[in-house]
Amino acid sequence: MKKFLQYLLVIFFLLLLVIPIHWLLSGDTSEVSTAEARTMVALAPAENPNLQRAISLFREGNITEAAEILLNLYTSRSFIEKFERATSDQFPLRMEMIQFSRAFDRFVINISYALTQDKVIPADMTNDIYYDKVDNQLLHPLTLFNQTTKENIDTRIQNYTELIQENPELNFYLYYHQLLENSDFHPINIHFSEADRGQSFRYFEGQMPDALNYEKFLLTGMEDHLKYYYRTDHHWNVYGVLRAYDEIYELLRKGYPEISPKLENEGIMAFPEIDFLGRMARITFFPIDGDDFAVELIDIPEHQIIKSGQELEEHSRQIYYEGNYSTIPYINHFNEFYGKVTDLIEYSFDNNSDRNLLMIGSSYRIALDPLLASHYNKTYCIDLRYNTDFSLSEFLEDHKVDDILIIGDNTVAFDDIEYWKINP
Repeated sequence: MKKFLQYLLVIFFLLLLVIPIHWLLSGDTSEVSTAEARTMVALAPAENPNLQRAISLFREGNITEAAEILLNLYTSRSFIEKFERATSDQFPLRMEMIQFSRAFDRFVINISYALTQDKVIPADMTNDIYYDKVDNQLLHPLTLFNQTTKENIDTRIQNYTELIQENPELNFYLYYHQLLENSDFHPINIHFSEADRGQSFRYFEGQMPDALNYEKFLLTGMEDHLKYYYRTDHHWNVYGVLRAYDEIYELLRKGYPEISPKLENEGIMAFPEIDFLGRMARITFFPIDGDDFAVELIDIPEHQIIKSGQELEEHSRQIYYEGNYSTIPYINHFNEFYGKVTDLIEYSFDNNSDRNLLMIGSSYRIALDPLLASHYNKTYCIDLRYNTDFSLSEFLEDHKVDDILIIGDNTVAFDDIEYWKINP
C-alpha cells in the first residue's frame, strides 16, 4: 500500500508538471473552446517578461537565477490567479473529464429520480438548468415574486419616472417580452408558493408612469414558448424575432407616424446542416437533440455599423446567407448570425429620416438592431452590462436622440437594479 501511494503521488505531481513543461516547449497555448464559447486562458511567456526571462535562463542552464525569478512570480497574487486558471484550462483531456463528470451527474440524478413521477429533473448538479421530459427541452429555473422583487420594481419605476421628468422632449418606449420562467406556465411552478407566474409584470404594469409607452409580448401557454423560443437556448428564435419586430414597429409608430414602411420578410431560410445546441445545452452537456436553426430573409438597406469604435465592413448575417458557417457542435449560432453584444453599436442609414433612436437591451435586442435602425437616421444600441458607467444625461450631451426604446424581460425591463437601472 505504501508503494502504491508513492506511485500515486508521483503520477499526480507529474500530471501537475505537464502543463508548465508544455508551456516551456510550445509557448503560447491559447485556443478557443467552442463548447464553452470562450477563449481558454493561456500563460503565454511572451505576455510576461519575467516568465520569459526565467524560461530563457532555464534553457541556458542557469537554474538558480531562473528559480529565483519564478519564486518571486509565485508570490504575486495576480500571477497565481492567472496560473491557476491557465492550468485548469490547459489540463490534458480537460473537456473529456468535464463530459465524464456531467455524465456521472446524470447517472446519479436518474437513479435518484427513478422512483418518482417527476417530468422535470435537473440537467446536472452544478447549474440551475432543468430537463423537461414532456417537451424535450432544457429550462431555466423559475423566478420568484416576493418583497425583494417588489422593492426592486419600485426602484425601477422611480428611475423611469425621474428619467421621463428630466427629459420631457424625448419619447420613452418599453417592449417587454415574457420568458417561461416569469410566466404562469413553467412546469415546476406548482412546487413554489412564491413562483412569479407573471405577478412581477402585473405589479410593474399597475404602477408604471403613464408617459412610458409600452407593448407586451406575453406567453399564453407552453405552446407559445415552444413556438417563439429555442429548446436548448435562452434566446427567441426567428418567429420570436419577427413577432417582436412587428410589435415594436407599431409601438414606435404611435409617436413617429411618418416612420418608413416596415421591412418585408421574404421568407425563412433554414440551415438543415446545423444542429443548434444553445447555451443551456452547452453549459450542461445534456444529451439532447439540437434546435432547428432558421433566420429571416429581410433585405436591409445599405448602412454603416460602428461597433466598439470600429466600422464593420460585412455583417455576419451576410456570411450565413452565403453559406459560410460552421457546423461544429455548440457553436453559438444566434450570436454568430445576429452579432455579439458590446458596450455600444452605432447604425447609420442614409434615408429621409431626421430622427435618432437609442436602444437599450441585452442579447435579445441584437437580432432587432438593424431592422429597427433602418427607420432612423442614427441608432445607438447599448448593453448596460458592458457599459456600467453609462449616464443618460452625459450620453445625450454628445448624441442627439428623439426616441429611447428599452427591450427586455423581467431583468432588463423592471427587476434588476445592479446593471439595468439607467443612470440619469
